[in-house]
Amino acid sequence: MRLRIVATVAIAGVAGAAVRWALTTGLDSEWALFVANVVGCSVVGWATGRRERARHRRPAGAGTGSVGRNDAGPSVGLTIGFCGALTSMSALALQLARHLDHGRVATAGAWLGLTIAACTAAFVASRCAVLVYARRP
Repeated sequence: MRLRIVATVAIAGVAGAAVRWALTTGLDSEWALFVANVVGCSVVGWATGRRERARHRRPAGAGTGSVGRNDAGPSVGLTIGFCGALTSMSALALQLARHLDHGRVATAGAWLGLTIAACTAAFVASRCAVLVYARRP
């Protein structure tokens, strides 16, 4: 891996971790994790939407024969670095396990369902917003 990519992911990871830490200082830990995961999914939706929009705006034949800088996908710094440090499925799994260990099956199910629904909606909404905005004249 190139040093520039590694540095970008590391710096973005520090920023994502700082945002997550700030969320945990201001919110209950369960809600902080929920907000972090939803925001992270929204950012990934935005980044992948921008990538898709840029791919369709390229003139026909552009980039033929070589892989351009943007051909690898959305920004690894933003998606892997920032969102990777901000979001956490493992923390969600621990949260659900704690509820289950205390016999709160309905609570665990509610957190899981809410998280899946909200994260999916955030991803789809931000991605669609970028793609719909791109179609405007």
